[in-house]
Amino acid sequence: MKIIAKSGPRNYILEASSEEIDKLAGNLICKDKYGQEGELIYVVGAKFNILKAFDQIHRNDQRKREIETLRATLNAMLVGLDMIGPLIEETKVEETEPAA
Repeated sequence: MKIIAKSGPRNYILEASSEEIDKLAGNLICKDKYGQEGELIYVVGAKFNILKAFDQIHRNDQRKREIETLRATLNAMLVGLDMIGPLIEETKVEETEPAA
């Protein structure tokens, strides 16, 4: 991706490959599911809300870290339960054969 020109105080005109546009859009805008280039008419003038997409990526990354921490805690609890298991098992009564 390359900046070609500035079109306003905070706006720019970009040059981007079809793959970059598809990644920014979050779906297949330029190429179809078979990798063939689509019609240019669908791309020219298209607007993508990139800020919302990157906010969502950041939130997902934060949630992933929280879930990994929770997973580690639950694994530690399971290991603790595995160690306690033998201590709380009921004693097994051995059956004796009746005297003849």
